[in-house]
Amino acid sequence: MSTCIEKLPCPDCGSSDSLQTYINVDEALGIEWITSFCHSECWSNKGDPYNGAIPTVHIKSPEEIREEIEDVQDCKIFAPKRNYRGIPSEFYRSWGVRTLLSTYDGKRPYSLGFPMSSYGDLTGWKCRPFHKKDFYGIGRTAETDMFGWARAQVLPGNVLWITEGEFDAIALDYAMTLVGSRSMYPVVSLTHGGGSIEKNLENIADRLDRYDYIVLVVDDDEVGHKAEQTALDMLPNLIHIVHKPEGCKDANEAVEKGKAVEMGRLALNFWK
Repeated sequence: MSTCIEKLPCPDCGSSDSLQTYINVDEALGIEWITSFCHSECWSNKGDPYNGAIPTVHIKSPEEIREEIEDVQDCKIFAPKRNYRGIPSEFYRSWGVRTLLSTYDGKRPYSLGFPMSSYGDLTGWKCRPFHKKDFYGIGRTAETDMFGWARAQVLPGNVLWITEGEFDAIALDYAMTLVGSRSMYPVVSLTHGGGSIEKNLENIADRLDRYDYIVLVVDDDEVGHKAEQTALDMLPNLIHIVHKPEGCKDANEAVEKGKAVEMGRLALNFWK
C-alpha cells in the first residue's frame, strides 16, 4: 500500500510542489520504503528524497479513507449563482462536482472536489482550491480512470472526447450542447495533464472497443502537442485532433472568451 506524504520542490525541473513523496508498506514482508514521482515536466520516478530517513506519518486505514471519500460525497453540489469560469451551474451538477468548506470555520467554500473513479467505483476526489492554482487529493486519485470516464460509459455514441483538465472537460461538454442535439456528451480529462496521456490510454485500452473515434481537445502548447503525437503513435486509426478557436489555449478559455459555440462546432465537426 502506498500513501502520499507531502509535495516537495522538484530539483530537476524546478517545479515548486510537483514532487509527490510516498511511503510504501508491504505488510506480508514487514518492510516499508520511500518513493517519489514528479508530476510536472519530468513525469518520472525520483527515488527517495529523504535519503533513507523515513518521516513519521500516520497511514490511514481503508476504513478511514472510505470515510473521507464519503464525507466529500455528502458535501453540497457546486451550484454558483452565476457562470463560474464561463460554465453554467447545471453542468457542475451534471458532473457531480462538490463544494468543500474550509476546515478552519466549516463555512467558507475552500475548494472544488472532482470525483475520480476506477472501473466505475468512486475512489477519491481531486480537489482544487478557489484561491490558488493547486490540486490535492482525498482518497485515491492516482492509478484511476480519467476524470469523467464512469460518466462517459453510460452515455451513447461511438465518439470519446479527451481534454487535459477537469474544467476543460466540463466546458467542452457545455460548448457541444450549445450546437449539438444532446444534453450530455462523453468527455473525459487526462488525470495529470498532457504528460499522462500514454498511461491514461494504456489504462483504458481494453475498454475502447465501442469507440470508432477518439477526439483530442488538449492544450495548444508544447505539452499538448506532444500529447497529440503520443496518442497518434499509439492509436493512429482512432485519434482525431481538434484545434481551438483563435486566441484560445484550451476549451475552458474558449468558453470564458465567449467562443463556446465556435468551440462546440469545432469539436463536433472533428473530421473536417
